[in-house]
Parts: sequence; structure tokens; C-alpha cells
Amino acid sequence: MKETILNKSLELFTKHGFKSVTMDDIANELGISKKTIYQHFSSKNELVKATVDYVFESASNKMRSLAGNCETPIHEHFEMKNCVGDLFGHNIQASTIYQFNKYYPRLSERIQRKRHEDYDFTIIRNLEQGVKEGYYREEIDIDFVGKIFFASSTAFFNDEMFINMQNTQSIDELNYKFLEYHLRGIVSQKGLQVLEQLLQKNK
Repeated sequence: MKETILNKSLELFTKHGFKSVTMDDIANELGISKKTIYQHFSSKNELVKATVDYVFESASNKMRSLAGNCETPIHEHFEMKNCVGDLFGHNIQASTIYQFNKYYPRLSERIQRKRHEDYDFTIIRNLEQGVKEGYYREEIDIDFVGKIFFASSTAFFNDEMFINMQNTQSIDELNYKFLEYHLRGIVSQKGLQVLEQLLQKNK
């Protein structure tokens, strides 16, 4: 039942926003009493925390399994982008994440800290592997590029400039464009061939 509640909560939060969805909405969607939800989660804040942790851990575990195990570091980027989309839904709007950051700032900060814990293993390792295997240019400043990538990807969920683009584009679409922008700036000629193939395949 607990996992059922988490999955339904994720679905509703993603579709309608973290602020808009009530405990009554979740109970009605599941056809259970609100009391049943409170047996597992003491408050809406606790439910939001559990839902976000559930998604974050699922995504992190998937990313860890992908790290270093894809055809190329460029393939790895696309696979990681897709696994996040599979969990949240590929049409999730930026406003949903923005609403979470705005109304649950402590939970948002907690997730950012946890994201940073994987920084070396995901972002830096990918850059080092890409340079070593010749897919990224050998002269790139790995530390600088890694920090820019992390900060820019975070901006999608916090900066109103990107949130305002939500009327015409989903987070998945924005992430796709950002990924192309990031990779075109660091790939070698060898890597460019792989990138062009993946961009064509993913259109």
C-alpha cells in the first residue's frame, strides 16, 4: 500500500503540481480513506519528502548502473536523460519542479546536497572517460566544465527564465537541447560523429 500511495502521489504531483494536490485528492484517486494514507505518512510534507526521495533514489540507482557501462560516454548522457524522463514522465512541466522548490525549500536543498554527492562519480568520471577515450577534446578543463554542467542543469529547476519557457516546452525537451549544447562544446571530431548519430536517432 505504501508503494501504491507513493506511485499515485508521484503521478498527481507531476501532473498538477506539489502545492495543488491534497491528501483528499490522493485518497479519492486511490479509492481509499485519507486515514489509510496517514497510517503510512504523518503529513503531506512527509508524503512529499517520501515521494521525492523515492524518485531520486530510483533515478540515482539507475544512473549508477549506467555509469561506465554504456557504449560511449556520449551514449551515457542520453541514457541518463532518458531514465529521469521515464521516472517523472517525459512531458513533465518545469512549473512542477519550480513549485516543489518554492513551497518545499528545505526538501529542495536536501535533494541538491544529495545530487552533489554523486558529482564526482557521474559528471567528473564521464568527462575523464570521454577525454581518455577520445570522444571529448583533450584540452577541456574538466573541473570547470563539470561545474558549469552541474550548475546549468540545476538552473532548469530553479531559474524563472527557464520556467517561463514551460508554455511551449517540457523539461524533457529543454534537457535535450541543453544536452546537445553541452556536448557540442566538448566533443572531438570522433565524438561529433557519435553525437550526430544520437541526435538523429532521438529526434
